[in-house]
Amino acid sequence: MPLNSMFFYLFLFSSLATTNGGGGDGFTTSLFHRDTLFPTLHLPSPSRYERLTNAFRRSFSRYATLLDHSTTVSTTGIHTPLIPNNEDGEYVMSISMGTPPIKFFAIADTGSDLTWTQCMPCINCFNQSTPLFNPRNSSSYRPVPCTSTTCRSISISPCMPHHPSCTYNYNYADQSFTNGDLAFEKLTIGSFKLHNTIIGCGHQNGGIFKGRTSGIIGLGTGSISLVSQMRKIANLKRRFSYCLPTFFSDSNVTGRINFGRNAVVSGRKGHKVVSTPLVLKFPSPFYFLTLEAISIANKRLEAANVSSALERGNIIIDSGTTLTFLPRNLYNAVISTLASVVRAKRVEDPLGILELCYVAAKVDDLDIPIITTHFSGGAAVKLLPLNTFVTVADNVTCLSFKSSSDDDLNIFGNLAQVNFLIGYDLERKRLSFKHKVCA
Repeated sequence: MPLNSMFFYLFLFSSLATTNGGGGDGFTTSLFHRDTLFPTLHLPSPSRYERLTNAFRRSFSRYATLLDHSTTVSTTGIHTPLIPNNEDGEYVMSISMGTPPIKFFAIADTGSDLTWTQCMPCINCFNQSTPLFNPRNSSSYRPVPCTSTTCRSISISPCMPHHPSCTYNYNYADQSFTNGDLAFEKLTIGSFKLHNTIIGCGHQNGGIFKGRTSGIIGLGTGSISLVSQMRKIANLKRRFSYCLPTFFSDSNVTGRINFGRNAVVSGRKGHKVVSTPLVLKFPSPFYFLTLEAISIANKRLEAANVSSALERGNIIIDSGTTLTFLPRNLYNAVISTLASVVRAKRVEDPLGILELCYVAAKVDDLDIPIITTHFSGGAAVKLLPLNTFVTVADNVTCLSFKSSSDDDLNIFGNLAQVNFLIGYDLERKRLSFKHKVCA
């Protein structure tokens, strides 16, 4: 079973892109709030609370998927717009594939390596808002031979006499799946062209995928992820960064994702950057950090028990999981400490999902302290109230943290990442945070 969850949706509209050119320095486009796309795609816009409910439920589905994947393993700068998917609390992207280029929307997944889209002929496909990609119409499409070294390094499927192309078969713990052929194809992101990229052409696909998307953009740590292939094909450093806007707002907001040189997170006076080591656990494509402690109201809560050693890489940073999942002991300490300092009336979560809730029409109505997450290397990331609490219903605001069901899998979710520029540097094995208004 492949390591393909941690969904992180991005939509890229090249017609709205501003570029720095198509060379090694890459290009830049804006990040758009998902709600601006509903009329374009002729889809009903869900309410704020429907979006929240869907996002929280998908957090648990994704957590189960990541838990399954944590024990089961198989197989100079670009910027593009990041668009929050308000229905699911995630982010969505569009790139173009083939010659001539055909644009499609896809889930950009930091926990997956393979980039794939639905293809003709389609044996079993889910509905999508754009036409299916037809490889016969692309002059740059080349199947990967099943006898090639490339195929043997990616796929475990045997060669079939009647099907000489390399095949792949990915199954997700949430019952989603994709089966198809591996190929070399040209990808176009704005004005940036990435030739001979290994992609998946899915002929049988199904599960949780929805009509706004047609596949996945793999941003994991493996050799066939888009980030790694940019290094091999275009000599771009294995770096990317993103800035996630507030995605449960009713306003139209935009964010950004950057690759290569443009992905470097640097600081100026008044714009402090903190960095922590990335812990890469190959062959896992996930990005692990080491959470040492959490501070609330000058009280430091240690991530590890006094009797146990702190494990390196004890939390995954994931832009596709809305909630933050903490080890049980740490979570209980956070709940207890917040309950002692937040002076407001506690109530039950009407969604039945979150534990620490107060009577408040919006987050700003509560006097919530800054919560500091302490990562290894001295990275103290100060989370503002918008990063830690969310209004889930009229006059009910809750802590957006949950207890992990398994202390071996903890997740730093995307609500905690809102309004940070976050840089992933696989060359230096560092992850950086800088406060930034991402809208």
